[in-house]
Amino acid sequence: MTIIKGVTARMPEALEAAGADDVPPAGAVTAAVRRAVLDEFRTRAEFAGHLAEIDALLWSWTGASHEIAEGVMTGHLRELRLLRVTEPEESDRFVVTEGEGDAFELLSPAYVDELTGKVILAGQLRRVAAPVGGKAGEEA
Repeated sequence: MTIIKGVTARMPEALEAAGADDVPPAGAVTAAVRRAVLDEFRTRAEFAGHLAEIDALLWSWTGASHEIAEGVMTGHLRELRLLRVTEPEESDRFVVTEGEGDAFELLSPAYVDELTGKVILAGQLRRVAAPVGGKAGEEA
């Protein structure tokens, strides 16, 4: 719904840019709608990327107090339908940056656009020794 509202708001500008008169030809309308849709997705992707970067910085700066970052940004992320992924089991959404071992420690979360399923910002994991009696992939 958010994207449709953005497209609707961009339509007059897109029609004007397409050179459409009072009764635009079908090709001009199609081109204008396509341009408006692409512009809206591009704008949303850019904004979502910035928001994910801000949340990741808050996450890393708050150290053990991740609740602060979660409390500040979770509502904004939810409203934009962005998913913060903090579980290392979603390994295709993370980059392993360093370390050795069979388990992972979360350095920064990954962010996924729930509308498209695309990773907006890959998270970072560090390999660590698995805790005694623990399973591989668990956070240490």
